[in-house]
Amino acid sequence: MKRKIEMMIVLFLLSTFFSIAEARNTIMVTAATGALGNAICEQLALEGYDLLIAGRNPEKIDDLKKMLTSKYQEVHVQSVIIDFSDTKTIEEAAKQVSPDSIKGIVLIGPRPLLSKNGIPDKSEWAKIFAETFIAPLEVVRLFTPHLQDNSSIVVISGNSSKNYMPSYPNTNVIRLAWTGEVKNLAHLFGGRKIRVNAISPGVILTRHHIERIKTQAASNNITFEEQLAKETAAVPLKSYGKTEDLGNLISFLLSEKSAHLNGTNTLLDGGESNAY
Repeated sequence: MKRKIEMMIVLFLLSTFFSIAEARNTIMVTAATGALGNAICEQLALEGYDLLIAGRNPEKIDDLKKMLTSKYQEVHVQSVIIDFSDTKTIEEAAKQVSPDSIKGIVLIGPRPLLSKNGIPDKSEWAKIFAETFIAPLEVVRLFTPHLQDNSSIVVISGNSSKNYMPSYPNTNVIRLAWTGEVKNLAHLFGGRKIRVNAISPGVILTRHHIERIKTQAASNNITFEEQLAKETAAVPLKSYGKTEDLGNLISFLLSEKSAHLNGTNTLLDGGESNAY
């Protein structure tokens, strides 16, 4: 009887250990099926993180989950449906997650698309602001109770948050809103030692940009390398970032290596921004 009780205690301790270890490593990634989200998920899975992937398309989420579990068999992948145009999906997704089960959140919001001519009317502003700022902020609000203490939130913004870009009039303000909110969240969650930082990437060479450069090179009757050199002439490093560059920075911000880094906006643009 005594041995049976001892075995039960051992099994309980082991199950507790493994559930805690699993929770420690679970990172939530929103917009996971997009070009950046997909690359980030692969990078984190490669490093051994368990994942909670979120996206609006059930088929794409299921395909990504199958790919990740097949390629990284030691990684546990959960999925939820989140559509930033419908905040009810965020509420339902939050109900599916256990308290203290997430170690970090990589928040990728929808790309803001606003009229470039003049000032958009109030209905256009309301729709875009609701989908690209308010809804992603709802993810933070509703999933923070599921975050462990001493965890990390990484918000993917854009380099127009630091450097005005004429090609993105009006949408620049959405990027800037996020870097302002990061300061607020850093103070709000500081008592729980939850760190909140933003990354503002320049062009990252996803499949989309690679194909775009190929098309432009063909149009200009030059090679891919020549077109790339032409586009990156104003970048001090004379190159665009790779998805691995973004993944490595995210991994750093999620880890204890950045334990005292909080409320920052890190530019990942090869030095393109000239702002102080």
